[in-house]
Amino acid sequence: MRSATIFSDLARRLRRSDLLLLRAVRRQRARPAMRAKGQFWGSVITDDEVDALLRAHGEIDYPVGADGLEDAIAASAAYRDAPGGRFSTLREAFDLDGDDMDLILLSIAPEISAGYGKIFAYLNDNLNQAYLTVDLATRVLRQERRQRLALQSRLLPGGPLIRNRLLLLNPPDGMDTHTSRRVHPAPALIQWLLKSRSIALSEGAKLMDTSRIPFVPKMTQERLDVLHGSLNKAITVAIVGGTSGMREGIAMAVARHAGRPLVRVDMERTKSYMQQPHELTRDLMLDGSIPYLINVPDTADEPQLRMQMMNVGTALAELPYPVCVGGNDRRAVATMLGVDRPNVTVPVGRTTNDERIGAWADAMERRSWDSGMAKEVAERFYSVGGTTIERVLERAEAEAGGREPDIETIWTAAREAARPEFSGLAQRIVPRYQWSDLILPDKIIGQLKHLEQYLAQQETVMHHWGGQKIRPRGYGIKALFSGSPGTGKTMCAEVIAGGLGLDLFKVDLSAVISRWVGETEKNLKEIFDAAEGGSSVILFDEADSLFGSRGDVKQAQDRFANQEVSFLLQRLEVFEGCAILTTNLQENIDEAFLRRFGAVIEFPMPSPPEREALWNRAIPDGAPRGDDLDLSYMAQQFQLAGGSIINASINACVVAASEGSPVCQKHVIFAVARELYKMGKQINRVHFGKYYEHVEHLF
Repeated sequence: MRSATIFSDLARRLRRSDLLLLRAVRRQRARPAMRAKGQFWGSVITDDEVDALLRAHGEIDYPVGADGLEDAIAASAAYRDAPGGRFSTLREAFDLDGDDMDLILLSIAPEISAGYGKIFAYLNDNLNQAYLTVDLATRVLRQERRQRLALQSRLLPGGPLIRNRLLLLNPPDGMDTHTSRRVHPAPALIQWLLKSRSIALSEGAKLMDTSRIPFVPKMTQERLDVLHGSLNKAITVAIVGGTSGMREGIAMAVARHAGRPLVRVDMERTKSYMQQPHELTRDLMLDGSIPYLINVPDTADEPQLRMQMMNVGTALAELPYPVCVGGNDRRAVATMLGVDRPNVTVPVGRTTNDERIGAWADAMERRSWDSGMAKEVAERFYSVGGTTIERVLERAEAEAGGREPDIETIWTAAREAARPEFSGLAQRIVPRYQWSDLILPDKIIGQLKHLEQYLAQQETVMHHWGGQKIRPRGYGIKALFSGSPGTGKTMCAEVIAGGLGLDLFKVDLSAVISRWVGETEKNLKEIFDAAEGGSSVILFDEADSLFGSRGDVKQAQDRFANQEVSFLLQRLEVFEGCAILTTNLQENIDEAFLRRFGAVIEFPMPSPPEREALWNRAIPDGAPRGDDLDLSYMAQQFQLAGGSIINASINACVVAASEGSPVCQKHVIFAVARELYKMGKQINRVHFGKYYEHVEHLF
């Protein structure tokens, strides 16, 4: 509706308010106390001034005399009840009657013109009360005392106008008598009535663009087709599983089915709606919008937060159309489902490769880009869907300076969009190493290459060739790297993740393991759920503490420890992402886990030739080397892992730099001695031979 039409509609409806106020003014003047007051300019509002204000505000056309005024007031109900416009929409949305609309019009009048405030002050017989009060509202709309008392109930907290936060009362309950409280419209209502755009939503809520058909998996679309007849009724739709972008796309599909706008409400950011849930329902109902709630907080340990969320759920249950809630599973959104209305579950189905290629190609073609890149992106990022595709392309275009991006830019943007949120339970590691950096036996390199190939061809084998029918669940890759400290287990995880263009997340065991019963399992579930999409690699470094062998139950904590291992066995069984576990001793891992690993790789200690290559690589290229530096001797004499060799070489360089000399043999011998001492090994002549004199005084 255009602004001119909005104001014309408002002016027409306010004619009735002017007539009602005129009647109230006549009654006011008929009071003996008013006639005795006299005319005191500057301290009172005069009769002439009020007459002038009434003439200015409305086109009052009625026969002279009290009877004619009453007839005009009765006829003016047609102004108030006229169809069309935002007032009619407001009335239908909240099922309001004529008295409710009269109260809203009276409360809005002083917001439109200051003259109404003077009229209100005149009727209140108080220059400091230039506003509508509960008492004044009832006196304007009703002439008999009994009728006025009945009308006051509409302005009690349980009435639709107050409960839905259309009208506000000041001061709060208990601070003043009910009849003397100020009645004024909510700011959001005024903005909506006077502006030709949608409601101004609070922070954390956003109106979504549903003009385009969203990308929805075929299986999920079939579920929506089954529910089609219910998607315009008062139900709660729990959208569970998949990624946030996939769930958002399904919520958009629900809104399109219902023919309504969609508002995304982030429960972690919308504090105002949490405190006043009926403000949320008011803002939604004004435009008939379907809410889509995301980031529903876990309230298990916070009773106050749980009560707030239940209040939000109770308020939303009053909406006469669907409410959408998104989360990883039904348990994550249970507080919003309630029992006040039916709820249905829409699981996010897995997309096929052809569906993803088509969605990526359509999005690229809309931008007049080369859609040939769609196949490569779709095959790698099979968890990206729904609204995420548009966000990826928008980001890639921005990174390319507004031009068509290349495949590497799109790939990077897709990886960023698919990056899981671990809520502080895992640390992102940027892969720095490549295959050329590895110094390992050929058979170990071969096993690692096979692991990379498994990840790269997982989509082809499982979905194109039908491998999913043979292994219907848990077809993600789970690998165990075992070996002595410093043999390259974590480094190889970086190489695999970097080679495939994936993110690597190292699980923070200090944040995962909890002394509270059930908390560890909860944290682990959050990690596995976040990494389910397959667009990242999760690394459980030093996994013995989590995946250790189960034992006999001799005390209470043994039973709970066994429960944690059992939970991990079940979750690892169905995990569809990529998880790598490292351990120093394979024997410490529960045997039941070994069957669930797609690869078990034992990292040996490096051989002398490998150690010599490690020594040569560990000393920086820019470091000057002394003529007596014998790295071949060091590789033959000291059986060290790659991590220890790196530590020793850096320490040797530090000592040499502090002396202002090249890296000599004595510096390397000194650094190795410190490394061996740190490992708890003896420093003697047998190990150091002719170089023992350089280290015998150290320890």
